[in-house]
Amino acid sequence: MTAVRGSTGNAAAGRSGRHDHRNGLTALRLGADVLAGAFAFWVAYNVYLFAIGAGWVLRPPPQPGAYVAIAIVFCAIVVCVFVQQGLYRGRATVLNLWELETAVKGVVLSAALLFALLFFLDLNLYSRYVVVGSLTLAAIFVVLERRAISAFVRTLQLRGATGRRILIYGCGRTGQLLMKKILESPHLGAVVIGFLDDHVPLGSYICCRITQTDPTLFKAPLLGRLEDLEELNTKLSVDELLVAEPSLPSERQLEILQLCDQLGIDVGVVPSLGDIRSDQLRVEDLSAIPVLRPIRPVTRRIGLVAKRVFDVVASAALLLATSPLWLASALAIRLEDGVPVIFAQQRVGKDGQAFRVLKFRTMRGDAPPYASSPPGDRDTRITRTGRFLRKTGLDELPQLINVMRGEMSLVGPRPEMPHLVQQYSSVERQRLRVKPGITGLWQLSADRHAEIHENVEYDLYYVTHQSFLLDMLILMETLFFTLGVVFGTLDRRTAPAAEKMPAGAEKHLPAMGDEYILLALDQRRNGSLPRSWRACVPAVFEVSDRWPVRVVLAEGNRETFESLIEETVARVGRDGRQTSYAPYRSRSELRRMVLEARLVITDLEHVGRWTEEAGVDLLLADDGGAQWWPRSRVPDPIVSELSRHMTVYVGPSPQEAEGPAEAPLISLTG
Repeated sequence: MTAVRGSTGNAAAGRSGRHDHRNGLTALRLGADVLAGAFAFWVAYNVYLFAIGAGWVLRPPPQPGAYVAIAIVFCAIVVCVFVQQGLYRGRATVLNLWELETAVKGVVLSAALLFALLFFLDLNLYSRYVVVGSLTLAAIFVVLERRAISAFVRTLQLRGATGRRILIYGCGRTGQLLMKKILESPHLGAVVIGFLDDHVPLGSYICCRITQTDPTLFKAPLLGRLEDLEELNTKLSVDELLVAEPSLPSERQLEILQLCDQLGIDVGVVPSLGDIRSDQLRVEDLSAIPVLRPIRPVTRRIGLVAKRVFDVVASAALLLATSPLWLASALAIRLEDGVPVIFAQQRVGKDGQAFRVLKFRTMRGDAPPYASSPPGDRDTRITRTGRFLRKTGLDELPQLINVMRGEMSLVGPRPEMPHLVQQYSSVERQRLRVKPGITGLWQLSADRHAEIHENVEYDLYYVTHQSFLLDMLILMETLFFTLGVVFGTLDRRTAPAAEKMPAGAEKHLPAMGDEYILLALDQRRNGSLPRSWRACVPAVFEVSDRWPVRVVLAEGNRETFESLIEETVARVGRDGRQTSYAPYRSRSELRRMVLEARLVITDLEHVGRWTEEAGVDLLLADDGGAQWWPRSRVPDPIVSELSRHMTVYVGPSPQEAEGPAEAPLISLTG
């Protein structure tokens, strides 16, 4: 997200306005909770009237007065309980699940208090069917309206229209994790306007996805060094500085605290306890002294029994309900690519026990079973049927059999392959404390496009907070997500996000595609072979066994490109079936390919400009190799791999580059 929106003039007035925004959001949430409770009573009352009119209930139609009074009392109780539970205060948790889980518990507690009140008042002027139905609907409606409010607030957040303006000092893994947590919790009323770091090249961007299905990314720039804080505060009216450098000396931390106090900026420091991740620590108040402790998972036997019973019953019901989809999927796979229809692969489950996970086969029969997962659905190993099954999640239906066997659960971490589990750290091995699941937090997150073990915080949160209610919420979120993906897959009319950016919305850029590498080199030459061709073509061919490559090619240069590839084949001893040619037809078609790419390698200035505008990783080729303009501090694995086969330098943003590139990108291969 681009931070510079112009000076706000009076910083105090700006902060007061944002405080009003937070009060307004609190009022919005409170009003929505009251409306959800009142609407639940209205729906239940009208359903009861319909049942009486249809002759299902033999009673005279009730007067609405008693139900209006009960609804008012219930809504008042809900607001009081929610205030006590902190649901009107900002709190960041994984995918907002704490908010939804606590809201359901709050409605249940409010219902218990309402029944107690009605019992002591000894009122008999109401139907228990209406009251019980209203309370059940209230829990559902509160969850739905809270999700809707979060989506609305996120829209405001990404437009910079509301929220505390936060700077993060340190754009390492902790800083990136902190930004992601803030994005996942729009009810915090906060927005990351940028980063400070004393070591990372200026002009870098720290990026992360917003959601799986949203074709946009959040892009926060590195605005400067710590000594630039005062100037940035004057320009941007910073509300808060979060220090995300766990190894920072205490003297430096004290200096930051004093500086923020002078500037009137709130400050927060992310705690550190050795190699333990910050999100796996809790703060305990020991007689007014904060004490850091690692979070320890607590397993309740009754919860495990309830989870297993639900898994068996729900899996049996789903097997019966989805049987037509099984038949259609199996038939489509059989007709397109023959047998087998089911793909089985060894995975590691609870306590390190190996089992064979089942899926509908989505890749060609000759694809290596333990190769790296395809980086996108356009991978040539994936069949047409497989592409649809993977997008909709139907390829995982056979895992219901794994659940019935007791090897998996409906909800839990995804099972990993044995060779990856062998590389686990002690923290990552905590994933093995519970059964793997068909769905879970990582599958619903914006980080599903990355590797499972690279985003372990979702699974660690589930392991330490697992409960039957949390499982129900995850299954509900999975249902909403699946319906969205299915309808999105069927509706192909949506235009690329880059074509629909509003004015001034450079913070709302299209996300890095995860489909292919685009090689778009200048096709003009005077008989000789350009050095950029000789450097780039063999290098991208070297990685084409892992990532598909699309080469933009003028027909007259095909023979030259193929000769370069043949030389590489003779040297490395393998073909490049994931390398395909895309004939150059027009600038608009080339730009579309840039928007769909995961990485663009080019020596054309205008293509480089399109790439940066799209938020896609860029390697700008020259005679000496290629310069990488980082979208974030952590490079794409493709860039790391390419640096093994060609000289890759790191540089600032192409728009801001004023001097030579920095040192070669040697560390990426380490």
